[in-house]
Amino acid sequence: MVIVRSAARMTLVTGGLLAAAAWVLGSAGVADGHETAIGVLNDALGGILVVLAWRFRRQRLALAALLLASISVVIQTIPGADHELERSALVVFAAVDLAVLAVVRDRPLWRASSLIWVGVIALQLWWAVVGIHYPATSALSAWLHRPLLTAGAALGAGLVVLAAFLARRTAYEAGLIWAVSSVTAALTVWGGIPAEALLFIAGQLALLASVIEDSYRLAYHDELTGLPGRRALREAMTSLSEPFAIAMADIDHFKRFNDRYGHDAGDQVLRMVADELARVGGSGRAFRYGGEEFTILFPGRTAAGVRDELERIRRTVEERRFALRSPDRPRTRPEKPKRSPSPPRRVTVAVSVGVADANSRRRTADAVLRAADRALYRAKHAGRNRVVAAGDRL
Repeated sequence: MVIVRSAARMTLVTGGLLAAAAWVLGSAGVADGHETAIGVLNDALGGILVVLAWRFRRQRLALAALLLASISVVIQTIPGADHELERSALVVFAAVDLAVLAVVRDRPLWRASSLIWVGVIALQLWWAVVGIHYPATSALSAWLHRPLLTAGAALGAGLVVLAAFLARRTAYEAGLIWAVSSVTAALTVWGGIPAEALLFIAGQLALLASVIEDSYRLAYHDELTGLPGRRALREAMTSLSEPFAIAMADIDHFKRFNDRYGHDAGDQVLRMVADELARVGGSGRAFRYGGEEFTILFPGRTAAGVRDELERIRRTVEERRFALRSPDRPRTRPEKPKRSPSPPRRVTVAVSVGVADANSRRRTADAVLRAADRALYRAKHAGRNRVVAAGDRL
């Protein structure tokens, strides 16, 4: 969806800026002498992220934040934990954990799997600091103490997270990209604890940015269609100034379509129409108003000036044919798909559109919206599948 990609893009940009700032500040020695404050900030961020993950039921987010905060605390507080051998083990463990967290399904935080994860992280940290020096593990320690293995683990984790991001395009995977980059750079490049702590903080802030962007998406955008929702519409309407036009679009006979083909097919229609409306030109921006109704704002335009674009959208929807999912189609792809004995049913839908613009009698966005809704009502009664502007004689 366009909106999900937008949230992910913002997280990518924010995380990159944070990582770059941490790198510059660490190189400049700004962190020197502020170990206590930086440590407190790192711990606080970990706690905040865990609380937010619990509130939004995000297991992967909580575990990723806990991992970053724990590694940073171990390096800063346990003597000998910042030696090269220990760092190599921590890089490998962190890379594997973050790669797995990028591909597994998200679950509620308070589940048995979360406790198992926490136990595994604690065991990894203990082994990287204490168990790695046991004589019985000398062979494994020597194997871990290889620069090629460390670099391979970090690169592999980066590729896995990147692949997960390209497949899902969500803000969490975008934040995880910078979490992997930050923890790897902190453990392999920096030698000073205060400077590397800034990179851990940057990684956690990138995860926090993913939470903020995802929360914005949930609050302001429609999950089914990916279009901005009514809350975003109301905010956008407050910034309109003359001239501007507003269009209201409604899917014709949508209730009848739902009754005949089912709500799953109705959802397909809503996504299809939203996809066409999202491509509106003429400086327009589409919103889902509610149900089968959509709103398009045209800043700086008049109703006459956008009519051709609205006609183009109406024709595109009318001419587009799509195949309905079979009611007995399995939810997951089977190992040996069976060809349906009958071809998929292809259907078409149509939309009616009403449009109005600001004038001496309609100066506010609410007044123009009401006029566009009345024009839509007239389009419905005039036979549907048409564009009607306020003031048209039918």
